[in-house]
Formats: sequence, C-alpha cells, structure tokens
Amino acid sequence: MIIRLFQPQDSEQIAHIFHDTIHEINIRDYSPEQVKAWAPDDLHIDDWAISCTKKFTYVADESGKILGFGQLEADGHIDCFFCHKEYQRCGVGTRLYRAIEAKAIELTIHRLFVEVSITALAFFKSRGFRIVKEQQVIVRGAQLTNFVMEKFLDKYLDRSEPFVVATFYHFADLANYQTLRSPITKFCNQHDIKGVILLAPEGINATVAGDRLGIDALLEYLRAEPSLQNLEHKETYCDVIPYQKLRVRLKKELVKFGIDNIDPSREVGIYVEPKDWNHLISDPDVVVIDTRNIYEVEFGTFAGAINPNLDFFHEFPKYVEENLRSPDPEQHKSKKIAMFCTGGIRCEKASAYMLAQGFVEVYHLKGGILKYLEEVPQEESLWQGECFVFDDRITL
Repeated sequence: MIIRLFQPQDSEQIAHIFHDTIHEINIRDYSPEQVKAWAPDDLHIDDWAISCTKKFTYVADESGKILGFGQLEADGHIDCFFCHKEYQRCGVGTRLYRAIEAKAIELTIHRLFVEVSITALAFFKSRGFRIVKEQQVIVRGAQLTNFVMEKFLDKYLDRSEPFVVATFYHFADLANYQTLRSPITKFCNQHDIKGVILLAPEGINATVAGDRLGIDALLEYLRAEPSLQNLEHKETYCDVIPYQKLRVRLKKELVKFGIDNIDPSREVGIYVEPKDWNHLISDPDVVVIDTRNIYEVEFGTFAGAINPNLDFFHEFPKYVEENLRSPDPEQHKSKKIAMFCTGGIRCEKASAYMLAQGFVEVYHLKGGILKYLEEVPQEESLWQGECFVFDDRITL
C-alpha cells in the first residue's frame, strides 16, 4: 500500500468509498434516513473529480485499488476522510492521517480542524484531536450529529530536530517489575516521552518516542537498574511523533508464548550480526523462518524466507511440531535454522524454545529487521518490501 496524491482516474473509486462506507459502516451510528441523505445513491463522479483536485487529496493505493482517502485544505480543514468498508482497522486511516499531518507541517499550518462523525470520533481522539463542540447539522433535510475537533501543531512547527523513536527489549530476571511501573511512568512524563513499555518477570520490551535529550535520559535511567545494564536499543527518526500517549503495562510475558521454562536470559540461539545475515540465509542448507504474524509478513520479508502463517506468535510451537520436528531426533537436530522478527524479541524467545526441543544449530538476526535495515546498505539488502511496526508509522 502506498499513499499518494489524487489522480483524475481515482474519482469513481473515491465516490464509491464515500457512499459504501457511510451506508455500511456509519449506519451503526446513524439511521437509514440519515445515511441516505448524507450519501445519496447518485454518486456525481464529475463533482468528486473537481473537489479532489482543489484540495490536497491523499489516497491509499494498493495495486490500483483505492483503500481510502483524506482531504486537507489550505486553512487546515480536513474535509472528507474515509476508509474502504473492507479495510477498516487495517492501518489505512493511520497512514492517510500521517500524510495529511506531514503536509500541514510542511505548509506551516498551526491548527487542524475537522467535523467528525460519531463513527470517527475515537480515531481522531487517538490522534490528539480535542472536541470543540458537538453540533447538529442539516444535510438534505436530515439532521445529523457531528463534532467539531481541532489539533494544534505548534510543537511540531517549532522543532528543528526530528523525534527519536527508540525500540528495545531485554530478557532478564526482573522480579521487581511491578514496582518499576510507577517510577518509569513518572520519569517518562517528566521528559515528555510517549509510547509503550511492557514490564514482565522476564524483562522489558518497549518502543518510545521523544526528543534526543529525553530518550537519552530514559535509556540511562533504565540501564541504572542492575538487571537492565546491558540493555541495547535501536533508533529511527520521524517528523511526526508516532504515539499520542504513554502506556506502561505489566505483563506475565513480554510476548505471549504460552510455554513454561523458556528463559532466553539463560539459553538462546546464536546471534547473527546484520552484516553477516546475507551470507547465512544465502546458504541453501539453512531453513530461514519469519517468526512474525501473517499480516506483518504481507508487508515485506526476506527473499526465500518461510512464512509459517501465524495469526499469533504463541502458535509458533505448533508450527515447529507439525513442520520442523522429525520422528528421528537425530535428523531434526541436524537442521540449520535461521529466524528473524521485527526487533529481535520474538525470534530470541523462539530460538530458546527450539534449543529446548533438541535443535542444535539455531541462529537469529541480532536486533531484528530494524537493525538490519539500519546497518545494511540498500544496494546489498535482501529485504523485500516494507517492515511493519506497531505504531502510527505502520511501516518503515
């Protein structure tokens, strides 16, 4: 999926998205009479072509199919903003909104404002918009409820440096993980750091965003904890912060796996540096496995890697049992297995599990795909496509 500006040939698809989304999605919050008045069956394709040309209209395009569109006007008004009825909650709206906000920053627009339906209220709230007022509007004789919302962009416009996005995890015996939650939350709030931090008895896993000083201070603060002193992190940068709030959560496991007595802090596979990864996975005797979920793999993966078609990571042991284990233990012990994931945490835990199952040569990409993309020159890269990430950026 790519986000691009509107082209005249998009008009018919856009008109249908507007009509069909209202009739099949917004109908949850509005009556049939209201929906019919809001989106009549007469689509007026030519009018859409004119309207879209006059505004910054962004479309989400997947191989010629339009999955959604959003419009920005020069005064900061976000006009139409709709996602295809079959692609709700798939990251389409998030990517469209990021394109609109980036354009607004480029145009030095200080305030974005929008009239939001009941259906879209939660989406815009999660992007940092606040409600100015609830109002009743008359559309072709029908009265509809919507909300005027706004968001100020001054904190982005005043910045000369991009936001730092730090991703890190560390397996360790973190017996005091519950008591760490409050001080970490307080520290992050003091340094205006947003993102998600997971704490569990087996360690920490996080992606956070903030300015350079704030991120450096947080990493120093965490490494002062004896169990986390060897914590390593990866960095990327963006002009628009990918999180709107901070969440510090307590978990039983950093990533749900469901198998007891798997401890990557004690036994783990062989780390492979990004610079050595190409050589390893080019060996025809090596079985290369993508340990991520199926929807992540669809965005991109390494050439020749096996997709286990996992809906959830905790399905990985079942995949191993059905596809990699052999009735003859000596036979499956001889297999060379190389695994990878986004940041390294899943394949690290998977490698510990594989060793426990009797596999001997188990490798995993140190730092995951993110570290590989950071360190390996593009002309040498064996990565194909984009890398899915769990924040507003969606992919890298």
